[in-house]
Amino acid sequence: FFVSNAIISGRAVVGGFGPFMRLKPRGLNNIYTATVDAFVVGAQEATKRIEKHGDGGSIISMSSTGNLVYTPNYAGHGTNKAAVEAMVRYAAAELGDKKIRVNAVSGGPIDTDALKAFPNYEEVKAEVIRRSPLSRMGDVTDLTGACLFLCSGESSWLTGQTIVVDGGTTFQ
Repeated sequence: FFVSNAIISGRAVVGGFGPFMRLKPRGLNNIYTATVDAFVVGAQEATKRIEKHGDGGSIISMSSTGNLVYTPNYAGHGTNKAAVEAMVRYAAAELGDKKIRVNAVSGGPIDTDALKAFPNYEEVKAEVIRRSPLSRMGDVTDLTGACLFLCSGESSWLTGQTIVVDGGTTFQ
């Protein structure tokens, strides 16, 4: 199996993180490179290694529900995560004959250092807790079950899909 988990922050995303009218090509391109390009290159290398074993495998890309619901200042990241999910479907279609399943896990707001870097982190956290029927923010361990499932034989007929793990925050 191979799990691709890429995000970029800091100076490299200047022009890619902010309101729509402030987005700039350089920031957007940097986010694309760190998310979509990284998934493609990583998945291609993983495919070569999986093929050597001959018994198939699983490739997973971590995504974000920021491509499903509006998140302030997240247009650059959210649209690139949507592109990653589209790339997952294309890879799934082309790698199936190699017995390689390709899926995505889309995490809702997960309490990570990346999220804590948001200028309005406390506001985001409070809103997530308010919106979630589970009344809490997710943490990284909330995503591991979905990843373990996708790496196991229990998901042998699941490919080209995105599993949303968001504490119910996107259906409200």
